[in-house]
Amino acid sequence: MENQKQLVKQLCSDFRISAVAANLDQIIATAESEDIGYLELLTRLLKAEQQHRQQRDEVRRMKSASLPRNNDLSNYDAKRNGLTDKRLATLRELNWIDQLFNLVLMGPSGTGKTMLAAGLAKDAVKAGYHVYFRTMEEIVSTLKTKDFVRSQTAEYKKMVRANL
Repeated sequence: MENQKQLVKQLCSDFRISAVAANLDQIIATAESEDIGYLELLTRLLKAEQQHRQQRDEVRRMKSASLPRNNDLSNYDAKRNGLTDKRLATLRELNWIDQLFNLVLMGPSGTGKTMLAAGLAKDAVKAGYHVYFRTMEEIVSTLKTKDFVRSQTAEYKKMVRANL
């Protein structure tokens, strides 16, 4: 039995399904104690892999987005900035991204525009969207130098690929 587990783990490694290999012993022990069938066992293994990949992709998208640290909208006081809770909830549904609408956030310094934008971007990352969060200065610099500087070409590709 132990030989077979090692073989399955090696095959998982070869096929790059690392979450199955990592959770194999635990899932098999649970399957034996609950006396589940092969189909249920396979389903659990594949769900573990799916969950692992979704978490890994979210971490990668979050890192790529370069969001500022303070980006949690649960602490955002919408009423202070002339935004109703209903409108904020509507924005957080992210339908405007699929409909290709643009948002323009305007106001004086210190009113929470960056926090709102970063919070919506974080919600978008968690919903599976690719986000590109940079200052206008960085975006203009990338656009100006993308044809001459290799690193800016890669940055431009990230920008074009982003949903938001």
